[in-house]
Amino acid sequence: MAKHLFTTEELQQIEQAVRDAEAASGGEIVPVFVRQSSFYEMALWRGGFLLSALTALTLALVYAFTDGLLFLPPYLWLLIVLTAGLWGALLVAVLPALKRLLVGKRAMHIRALDQAKNMFYDYQVADTEQRTGILLFISFFEKQVVILGDVGISEVVPEDRWQEIVTTLIQGLKQGKTTASICQAIQSCGHLLEQSDIQHAASDGNELSDNVRFHE
Repeated sequence: MAKHLFTTEELQQIEQAVRDAEAASGGEIVPVFVRQSSFYEMALWRGGFLLSALTALTLALVYAFTDGLLFLPPYLWLLIVLTAGLWGALLVAVLPALKRLLVGKRAMHIRALDQAKNMFYDYQVADTEQRTGILLFISFFEKQVVILGDVGISEVVPEDRWQEIVTTLIQGLKQGKTTASICQAIQSCGHLLEQSDIQHAASDGNELSDNVRFHE
């Protein structure tokens, strides 16, 4: 679970950053963290196919140029190739870097964005009175960050301003500065809202909880 990536103290730091950012602006920031946005079964199939194909090619070359496999029963050829396929899928399952390579950056970005859009509504980010909710979504396996602002914010904050925060946060995650980078991103969101003159309405309270949400 993504929650296991943080200590209690680190979660408190993130939630305090949310409170501080909201106190200085009219936004409601909702951090949602997931370990991964999809299981990516296709990567297992690709890993299995690639290793089984490589094994089959190796056996064919050995058979063609030596007599070492001349008397090997056909069912053993098939068994070796199938076993290699299973090992290929297993390697993908236990090696995140290999899995990311076989999935591809574009597919991971699309899955993370789709998941973020679902979380935007699942956690009622669109339910604030002034429509000033902000989703800060992090999917750790993909190393993807998505920031979605509700209509009350998107009308005055250009999308490229969010991208600056996203880029800085991703760099921090890759450097292992997870909690500090998240707190900095939240603070940057608050400053951006201040600069865009998004203020609390007189009737506003704390409409959305400051707690970190974990979705598995």
